[in-house]
Amino acid sequence: MAEEFGGSIILAIIATIIALILGIIGLFLNLNWLSFPIAVAIVGLALGLMSDDFLSAGIAGAITGFLTAFLKGFVISIIWGGFAASILNNAIGGQYLLLIFVGAIFAAGSSMILKGN
Repeated sequence: MAEEFGGSIILAIIATIIALILGIIGLFLNLNWLSFPIAVAIVGLALGLMSDDFLSAGIAGAITGFLTAFLKGFVISIIWGGFAASILNNAIGGQYLLLIFVGAIFAAGSSMILKGN
């Protein structure tokens, strides 16, 4: 059981980096507030297919959503500056709950439906 959760955390960290990159690409494509939820959903689908069961997939997806919501302000401030990051966070909020739920639902759902766990 502990190995599964350790593996979930490692998968979540890798997925967070990929979700941040996809979210920044989405911002460049002018998807605005949808860029990070779409990125977490795409990564959540991949997490569900890579995980052993739907519980570890859901945990990895939730951790990915939380870390993405936590780190997106830092990444945006590195690329566009602190003013742009504060405007984006004030306009759409931190999206913590949205990204946590999107990550968990897409990861666990893809594990159950697509992989059949």
